[in-house]
Parts: sequence; structure tokens; C-alpha cells
Amino acid sequence: MMINRWLSGVVFLSLLSFFSAAFAAEPSAKPSDVRIIIDISGSMKETDPDNLRIPALNLLVELLPDQSQSGVWTFGRYVNMLVPLGLVDQAWRDAAKAQGQAINSVGLRTNLTDALARASWKIAADSGFSHSVILLTDGKIDMAEAGQDAGVINAAEKNRLFRDVLPVYAAAGARIHTLALSEGADKELLQQISLETGGLFLQASDADELLKAFLKAFDRAVPVEQVPMENNRFDIDASVKEFTALIFRKGGGKETRLIQPDGTVIAYQEVQQQASVRWHQDVNFDLITVQSPEAGSWIADADLDPDNRVQILSDLTLAVDGLPVSLFSGNPIDLAIALKNAGSVVTEDAILRLTDISLKVTAPDGRSGSKLLSDPEKLPPDGIFREALTRLSQVGEYRFEINAVGRTFQRRQVLSSTLMEPLRVEVNPLPAEQRVEIRVIPEGADVDSALSRVIAKISSPDESSIIQSMEFNAERQAWLLDLRADKGPGNYDVVLNIRGVSNGGATFKSKPDDIRIEFPLPDPDAPAATEHQEDDTVAATAVSVNEEVAAAAESNADTAPPAVTEPAGADEKAAEETSAEPVPVAEPVKPDLAKRFAEQAAEAEEPAADEEGVAWWVYALLAMGNLVIFGGAGYWWFMKRRQKNDTSATAEHKTLPDDLPNTDLHDDDFGGDFDAFDGESEEEIPLPAATPSSMGGDADINVAMDDDFDIDPEEDKAADDDWGEFDTRDDPDKPA
Repeated sequence: MMINRWLSGVVFLSLLSFFSAAFAAEPSAKPSDVRIIIDISGSMKETDPDNLRIPALNLLVELLPDQSQSGVWTFGRYVNMLVPLGLVDQAWRDAAKAQGQAINSVGLRTNLTDALARASWKIAADSGFSHSVILLTDGKIDMAEAGQDAGVINAAEKNRLFRDVLPVYAAAGARIHTLALSEGADKELLQQISLETGGLFLQASDADELLKAFLKAFDRAVPVEQVPMENNRFDIDASVKEFTALIFRKGGGKETRLIQPDGTVIAYQEVQQQASVRWHQDVNFDLITVQSPEAGSWIADADLDPDNRVQILSDLTLAVDGLPVSLFSGNPIDLAIALKNAGSVVTEDAILRLTDISLKVTAPDGRSGSKLLSDPEKLPPDGIFREALTRLSQVGEYRFEINAVGRTFQRRQVLSSTLMEPLRVEVNPLPAEQRVEIRVIPEGADVDSALSRVIAKISSPDESSIIQSMEFNAERQAWLLDLRADKGPGNYDVVLNIRGVSNGGATFKSKPDDIRIEFPLPDPDAPAATEHQEDDTVAATAVSVNEEVAAAAESNADTAPPAVTEPAGADEKAAEETSAEPVPVAEPVKPDLAKRFAEQAAEAEEPAADEEGVAWWVYALLAMGNLVIFGGAGYWWFMKRRQKNDTSATAEHKTLPDDLPNTDLHDDDFGGDFDAFDGESEEEIPLPAATPSSMGGDADINVAMDDDFDIDPEEDKAADDDWGEFDTRDDPDKPA
């Protein structure tokens, strides 16, 4: 087994070397420019009492790769460049960590607009860098002095932000990732800033979540390669030039140690003697960077934490494209996943066949689901694995984990996205008028109602459908749809298709959850039926029956009695129930009607008795005949089967597999369900034809394939067709 794995690794690395030479390398990606803006207003004393902003900044400083560019700004009433913008190296890191100790909570105002304006220095599309900003605040724009109208002053600052500042970032392709600390932060404003610039919006409910929120934003700002870590164990392959292990440490927890594949221990106290190891220890985490690490299985002897991670520097990478940072309900996500070696996509079947690509999605409510994307029998010719997610609709943060596992390597990407809903849908039934009012309402004031459009597709009970544009009502500040049962009672399905445009020019598409209305609408204010009303209903029914019977009797007085379906005595019972309100009936009819009921009852009983008298011997003969026929057939089959078994007993069992034990089998051996694996020592082995060589052979993918969340549930196909495409010219090459 070990020889086979070694040979597989040799073949794999040889093929990688060959294909890295065969393909022209892609142009190298731009280095990252990450600007960090931190709120130091007085309210941070309450939201961040332990000043965890300092270790959060230290974490980002240590994770920034060499030759990237970064700077740090703080803001309250005034804006301060805490760490000058410069190229990242060890000297810059040391200076940034030293200057970061000055972070405090003494600011008197929240000058968010000016902070973003100052941090935009040297941001441009042709700067040679990929620009990102990580902005942390716990409040909202607050720049009014004593005696000034706060509403007017702060509104002017907000207008300046969207009019003058954010367009600079958008023009340079710079993304602003916003972090809201506490519920007091202006979440609508921060979401809008991220939406305008294509950034990620995150919320940390308290300072304890701050560090991990910074980490999620960093993953979007600086693409990093990871290897999976399971129970603090991780594998390093020969292509890894350097790795950085992030280990979170609990208060009073054990000291972190790294155990190399050969058993050698790396501890914080001894790293000064090892030039290949850089160790940063903070109040709640350890960050260990190891250069030229030994290939094999490593162990982090430390506290277990699901956010412990290992990022690596290697020519072999896992590329993930098509995952936006901002999601919208029903807007399709088209993922493209590929292995790259030295920048070139790996397309060789011999490599891809030994690699498993999987996707795990965790929804905002914590449910998760996984899917294996690769199939060794159906490899993509271009080496790119594609997956479409069409109906994510839950507002909040989604976590996407992509794993690539081969025989000799593992790669991992973990990315966060936030699903926003700039427009809210409300359904207001009005039973008294038998109509339903559907409203689409902007969540904030930053949606351009003149350019945004809402289209509704209404399907009726008669299977017909109409498509109409909802009109924006300026007085009520909402798009309105008045739904009535124009096609009769039954179910009416409404599918909305939204094309939104922000005041800043950002566009988004959304398909909210389908709406189903059943007409007629029940009236909750209608009085419940009383006992007296029910009695009146029964009496009215009885009166109607008696009137019909009386009319029939009168019209057929000289003919045979009419056929009546009510049983004998029904007329007397109805008469008792309606004694309070006697029914006027013609005098000659009453005695004749009673007589006819009696005659019909007698006639109905006589045939039944005759029918029962005939049935018993007929059924007896049928039963005896069936017994003789089937009994004889069963005896003949048994004798033929016995003769066949006697003949096969003398044969040499040529039809049995060679590995089947030569033991006696009994009927009890075949009892029960063959698919039930109830014994503790039993293991279900899938058929080769049903499960062709998945999960990378003997590699451990370290991903649980849960079923509590459907990654891409089945859809109503009518809701996903192109009926709702808008007539705006997104594609300049598309004819008008």
C-alpha cells in the first residue's frame, strides 16, 4: 500500500511538472493593497471594552503577504493615518504592530465619510494593485456639533459619501468590506457601501466575534490557499514552500505546539533558534509561519477550534471563480473551480481522475449541505468543474467551503458571502374586498425608484398566466400589485422578478420567494355559525325535501308510487326536527306518502333476503373450485422444483463464485432485509457500478456530507425561465 501511494505521488508530481512546462503561465495576479480603517469613537468603550481591535489588527498584519501594500487609518472626529501606506515586509509588520498599540476609544464623533475619503489616497485603476478596504465601526455618521441640526448635517455627510467618495473606489475597482460591530451600527449604510463597491458586509454581535469577522474579510481581500485541518491535523505535500498555521487559544488553555511528521516538536520558547519559523503569539491566538516545511502529516498540539486553519504558499492552487461577495434572492451563482499549477489550469485526466472536488455550503441558520462535484468518469475537457446554485434566499451570511483532495495533496478555499435584500416584499390580504395587496418596499432610501423595476408573473387556477410590471407609488413609497380572483376561485401563484438600481448606480437582481394565494379569502371577522343557525339550516333542508316529494306525489296521484331514496321513517324524523315550524303540505298527500314509504321499505327488504339466501352456496362452490385448481398447480410446481434441485445437487456448483464458502445454506440465512446493517461490526460496501472510485482513493476529504440543507433544491421551472428578463442593454453587443 505504501509503495502504491509513493508511486502515485511520483506520477502525480511528474505530470504536474510536465504540464507546468507545456502550458504558458497566466499573467501573475496583481499584488494586494489592503487598507484598514478602524473606529475609535467613544462608543467603542462599550462595544469593545477589552480593545480586541488591537489583536485583530495584529492578525491581519501578520497574514499580509510580502510585497503587498497596506496602511491603517483610525477615525473619531478626526482621521489619523496610524500606519503609513507602504510595502509589506517584516520591518513594516513590526512597525504596524507597535503603532497599533495606540488604538483607543477617545473619539467624540464618527467621521466615517472623511475616513473613507482620506484612505482613498493613491487608489486608481492603473495603480498596479488590487485594492480592498476593511472598515470597522460600531455606529453611524455623527458629525453635528452642539446647537446644529443633526439630521441636516449627517444627511449632508452621507450625500457627500455617495456623491464624491464612493465613486472613486468604484472607478478603481476597489472593494470596501464593512464590519458592523453591535446592533447600534448603521447596518443599512454599511450594506449600501459594500453594495456600491462590490464588497462584503459582515456583522459581529460582540467583540469576541471581531477577530473572526476580520479574518473573513481578509479572505475576500487577499486570496490565500489553504489545506484542510481536521482535529488539528493537516497534511503538507512536497510542493508547499511555506505554511502559516492560525491556532485560536482559549483563556487558560494549553500552550500551542507543532509536531512535525518526524516527531520533532516546535514550541514558542524555542523558535528564536530556528530561522525558518516565525511565531506571533497574541492574547487569544498563535500564528506560526514555517518555511520549507517537511512533507507529511503535521499535528497542532493545541485547543480545538473550528476556525483553526493552515494557509500555504505553493505553485499548486485551487482557483474558485464566480462567487460574488453580495448575494440576492434567487440570483443564480455559477461557480467555476479548477486546479492550477504555476498559474495554468490542470487538464490532464490522469491527475483529475485522482482528485475529488467537493462543495460545502453553510446557510445563515447553521444548516449545511455538501456535494461531490467531480466524477472520474465524466471529467471536464477544460479542467474546470462547474456548479450552479440557483435559489439561495435566506438573508444573512453564507459560508462556502471548496475542497480538492488528491492522493498526495489537499487544497481548500473558505469564502463568505452575504445575502442582502434591499427590497422587502409584504403581502396584505383584504378579505372584506376579496383582494390581496402585494407591496415591494425599499429597505433604505438608496434605491432608485425611477430606474428600478419589479415584474410580476401571475398564474391562475385555469393554468393561464399574465406578466405585468408593478407601478411605483410615490406617495406610499412602494411598488404595488392588486391581486383579485379574476379567473375564479382557486390558487393564484405570483412570482416576482426585481431589477434594482441604487442611487449610486449599482445594480442587482432578485427573485423573492413565490407567493401563493387561495381565493376566496376567508373572512376572519365573519361571525361563527350558532347552534340555532345550524338547526335552521337542517330544517330548511328538510322542508326542501318534503316539498319536492309532495310535488312529485301530487303530480303522480293516479300512477305508481315514485322512487324515493330516503329510508323508512325519514319523513317522521324530519317532521320532528321541524316541529317548531310546521311545513304546509297538501292534505291528501300526507296519508298516501306515509303508506308509500312503508310499502317501499317492505319491498326493499324482500330482495335482500333472497339475495343473501342464494349467495352462501355460490360462494362455497367458488371457494372449493379455487382450492382444487391452485392446490393442484402448487403441488405440480413443488414436484418440478424438487426434481430440479435433485439434479443440480449432483453437479459441481459451476454457477457459484469460487470464493463462496462451501457451507450449507438454510432459509433462515436469507431472512430479513439484505440492506439492513444493524450489527456493530457490519459495514455497507457499495457496488462498484453504483459508486465509481470516488473520494480520491485512500485520501481523507475531511468533509461531512450532511443532508440537513439542500444546496440547490428542485425548482418550479416556470419560476426560472427567462420571462422576467429586462429590456435594458446589459450587453453592449446585443442589438437594441
